[in-house]
Amino acid sequence: MISREARHLPTSARARNIPALLQAIFASELLSPSRCIWLVSPWVSDIAVLENRAYSFFTLAPEWGTAPIRLSVVLARIMESGTTLHVATRPDSGNKAFLERMLQRGGHRRLKIHQVRDLHEKGILGDGYYLSGSMNFTQNGITLNEEFLHFFTAPDVVAEKRVLLAERWGAELP
Repeated sequence: MISREARHLPTSARARNIPALLQAIFASELLSPSRCIWLVSPWVSDIAVLENRAYSFFTLAPEWGTAPIRLSVVLARIMESGTTLHVATRPDSGNKAFLERMLQRGGHRRLKIHQVRDLHEKGILGDGYYLSGSMNFTQNGITLNEEFLHFFTAPDVVAEKRVLLAERWGAELP
């Protein structure tokens, strides 16, 4: 039996629910930012995470205009709210543009970058959720590849993962 606090999300071309889930996660973070977010992905790019063509997020950021909003823009806004962001990724040239954008957006104080050559784990962790699975945070990962994701909201699962990530990369717990 699957708990109400966990969702298991298979994806395919017929059931493309990842962009909607990511949009819900990031909209929630903008409204009520986590103290700390962990984004763990061997490959990460500046994917669109908020669909704003209908001006759906005007009240959160009127200056964004009517275009899809990219991951670096949303994460920078969340860090402006006081959130510490840990990005764990591979030291790969494909990740360089995203990491440089994050640094350019003023994330120097609150942005912690961890690079691990053989990293394979993937997920995002905030104060009240943990999304993990086979998906990289890339365009193919969220829209093309068949992936399997687990979305947890159980406080014990979220707390355990936070401790494991902090211990692994020597980070302080919030």
